[in-house]
This record gives sequence, structure tokens and C-alpha cells, in this order.
Amino acid sequence: MNRILLFCCVTMAVSITAVAAGQGLVEPPIILLSDYRFIPSESTVDVTGGDADYNLKLNIIGEFGLERGYGGEPVPVGSAPQPPGQGAFAKFVNVNGILVNLLSATSAPSPGWDLDKTLNMSGWNGTFLTDDQDQLFFFGADGQGGAMRVEADLEGGWLHITGGSTDPVGSNPVLYQINALAHLLPFPDFNGDGEITAADIVAMQQALSSPQAFEAQNDLSSADFVALADVNGDGVVNNADLQALLNNLKSGAYADPVPEPPSFFMLALALALLWEVQRASFVASRRKATAAI
Repeated sequence: MNRILLFCCVTMAVSITAVAAGQGLVEPPIILLSDYRFIPSESTVDVTGGDADYNLKLNIIGEFGLERGYGGEPVPVGSAPQPPGQGAFAKFVNVNGILVNLLSATSAPSPGWDLDKTLNMSGWNGTFLTDDQDQLFFFGADGQGGAMRVEADLEGGWLHITGGSTDPVGSNPVLYQINALAHLLPFPDFNGDGEITAADIVAMQQALSSPQAFEAQNDLSSADFVALADVNGDGVVNNADLQALLNNLKSGAYADPVPEPPSFFMLALALALLWEVQRASFVASRRKATAAI
């Protein structure tokens, strides 16, 4: 009897799989969870309005996770892009950060607003189109209930977040506009300047020579240190991670997706401006000499 029941179950499973294959369906992929760290110098939130009449440009310091996957029915192979909300979902999780003013001697607000309580990032509902899973859309509310609409673009290890308030609540609402850049962890910014360059190689060598001292100096836990330094992702911090950092720098893995103008362009611009200044000076001197005659 048990054998008959087992045979029926197996037969049914095979039949369902065959039907799904015949209809061109694929099973939903495993949910992806990625951890990111904001680049403070490139991550801002403009805060305006409210009873306090805010007019602030605050920087974001902190980390967060990003979940992506499918929560609905299997997606037909080669189907047209799904409208937002049908199966595909994205969500910010483990949001841990603050909003501060890096340009002020004392942070304003001080010591900083809690990022998730202010913007309610973990409460936004996200989605993406099946033909472009690197472009995400989030809808929700901020911490005070005002409507928020945000887009996020993935490019390599970078995540660019833009958007903000869309439907103000009340007669004098607080409005938020976010323009933030984050990088996939680990992000070995050992000298704390917000970018990964050759200067971080020496800083990483010093940190590896005495991890406990580095953790104490930068107020990091051992888990924080691993998140910072485990460049090759094997769960262990050692010289192999230093080599991985060297390889990544050589390959341009940490290059900003919106780079500054090339140095040769800036040099050409500077030379052009210098020539124009010299030309103007020469013309002025000739006019003065002519007037003297």
C-alpha cells in the first residue's frame, strides 16, 4: 500500500513538472540578500519644511541589506515585463544608519537622526521588472506617514538610490529627497575617506597587524571588522584579503559609476582658462601702451 502511495506521489510530481515545462514556466529563484554600506560623502537627504522650517542637507552614515526575489506564481519564460507588484519584490532590511551634517562642526541634527525611523526604509514595498532586475522601484511612507517614491539602480557593486516625498501630509509637512550611493559589502575603506584607493592598502596592512587595536580605535566589533576586511568573502580575514583588495583595485571594481571628469580633461580645461587669462592680460597691456602713445 505504501509503495502504491509513493508511486502515485512521484507520478503526480513528474506530471506537474512536465506540465510546467510544457507551459514554459520556471520556479521562482532563491531570494537574494545583499549587504551594502552608504558612502557618506555621496549620500545625502534634503530635509525641508515642517513647523521647524527645516532647510537641511544631511549625509547618511550606515549600512543596510537588500532582499530581492519572487513571492508569487512561477514566471513564464520569455514573458513580457510584469507590472510592479506582481510576484517580483524588493525590500530594504537591517537598516542601521543615521542622518548627520558632515559640513558642520557639530552635527545638525545632533547627534543624528535615526535613518530608518526618519525615512522608514524597511517599511517601503519594492519591486522590479523581469527584464531589468537591476532597476528597483519602492513605494511607501516616511516615518511621519508622508508618501515616498524611490528608485534604486544596481551597477556592479554599486547601488544608487534616488527619490523622496510625493504626497505631502498636513498643511506644513516635512519633505525628504534622497540621493545616495552605497557599495556592496565588504567595502574595505580602511582610512575612512569614503572611497577605496591605494591609500587603503597601507591602512589595511596596519589593521591586519593588530586587528584588536584597529577595532578599538574605530569603535568596531569583531563582526564589523570581518565585514570591512573580508574582501574575498571566505569568512576569514588574512593576507589573502589584502591580495584581493589589490586585485580589485587593479580591475577597477571600486570605481564610482558616475566618475569625476577625467584628469586630462580637467588639465585641458585649466590650460584653456590660463591661456584666456594671459590673452586678456596681453590685450589689456597693449591697449594701455597704445593709449600712452
